[in-house]
Amino acid sequence: MAIALAVAAALAYPNFGFFHVHYKSPIHWHEAFHYFMGAKYLPELGYTRLYEATWAAGREMGAFAPIRQIRDLTTYAPRDVASIDPASVRARFAPARWQAFKKDLLVFGPRNEDWARLFFDHGYNDPPPRALALHLLVRWVPATPLSLGLLTSLDYVIVLAAFWAVRRAFGDLATALAFTFLALSFFARFDFIGGALVRWDWIAALLAGVAALARGAGAAAGLGFGYAVVARIFPALFLLPLGIKWVQARLTGTRDPALSRCLAAAAALVLAVTLALVAVPRTRELSEEFAAKIRLHNAGTYSNNIGLGSLIVFHTALWVEHPDGSLFVPPAAALAARPASWVLPTLSAIYLLVALPLILRARPLESVMYAVPLVFFALSPSGYYYSFLVLLVLLPWRDGAADPVRLVSMALLTFVGAAGFAFELGSGELLPLFYKADIQLGLFFLFWLLFEYVRLAAPVGRSPSVSATTASTTRGA
Repeated sequence: MAIALAVAAALAYPNFGFFHVHYKSPIHWHEAFHYFMGAKYLPELGYTRLYEATWAAGREMGAFAPIRQIRDLTTYAPRDVASIDPASVRARFAPARWQAFKKDLLVFGPRNEDWARLFFDHGYNDPPPRALALHLLVRWVPATPLSLGLLTSLDYVIVLAAFWAVRRAFGDLATALAFTFLALSFFARFDFIGGALVRWDWIAALLAGVAALARGAGAAAGLGFGYAVVARIFPALFLLPLGIKWVQARLTGTRDPALSRCLAAAAALVLAVTLALVAVPRTRELSEEFAAKIRLHNAGTYSNNIGLGSLIVFHTALWVEHPDGSLFVPPAAALAARPASWVLPTLSAIYLLVALPLILRARPLESVMYAVPLVFFALSPSGYYYSFLVLLVLLPWRDGAADPVRLVSMALLTFVGAAGFAFELGSGELLPLFYKADIQLGLFFLFWLLFEYVRLAAPVGRSPSVSATTASTTRGA
């Protein structure tokens, strides 16, 4: 039944073959534009010149005449296109590269229906290690529907490979349920990042790392965790419980070689990549440009972000209703409602103190679950990053069984996702939709923590995995 459910979820993920329902395409052209053009022309564009180069190239080909403003990616303020100097834009490209840029743009041009909206997005924001890796992948690839179709299909291959590793470590039932949850996720569904360019690599690496650690392959686990960190930075929080378990093992005199190798491999990979970026002047400049842009990006507030900080902002800010009945929060009001800089770190530290007894009681791999609410408390990433909620469905399984209390937690998490879809049926507006989803997820984490303490209070001998193993042994005898 679980495998049948996983197959049904795989069919449901791309909207039963309708893909992006509005324009019936398996490619997310808006996202693919940013990740293909931003990565392929990274040396010429850096992190701040994508829109001005796109406008200049488009005007040479007779397009974008109605566009009067774009987002200035160095300030995030609107910029009048009259201030763009096409000659200085072209000067950053070799002649052949400029012609290639225009030729690639011709593929995206008619397939993005709202260029005025695209020009006010937030650019290409991959961290430098992943941006450089993607640049090497696409540098010599011309943009065509076929090449982009193949490139955007890589995510599905990567995720299936990760779940193959998960199946070897956790078995059929846990794998089928975890895959089903990920494919039906309210936050990470096809509408948001399906058909984009390699957006699932970090979660696949995280799943592969978890699977490797479950099988005792510490070095491979560390490489998986380390890749997730260099690809998206915030997965470093998932290493924190493992670090606590390592310190606990050292203090108690119990050694866990797999855990030590995992942390060492993750640290070595992150350190090696960081040193390589710093050692080369061009990549060092690129990293500094990325850091400045992300500081600017994080200074804003966004309706599709999920986390305690975002919840505080949209709970306290004044909502305004448009004449058509839609709701929004003025940017100035949202910025004024941001919590003081000490609030989220303090609440995150309190959460860690509350969760510490649970982390100390847990197995090393199991402890990674307690980093999931930490992301919610400490950060407010875009909603699609919450694909890591799949860890709460996968990690409780051991020897083909899971604690009944944790099964209840999984059911509650599934209900939260279903409720998100239900709210969307009632309203297509992003702000109220994600605000409600944010509230629900915060409440879920409170109940989840309570359920974990219920388990902590239960007698150890009544663990379902222990009972299942004992029953199996008895039947075999």
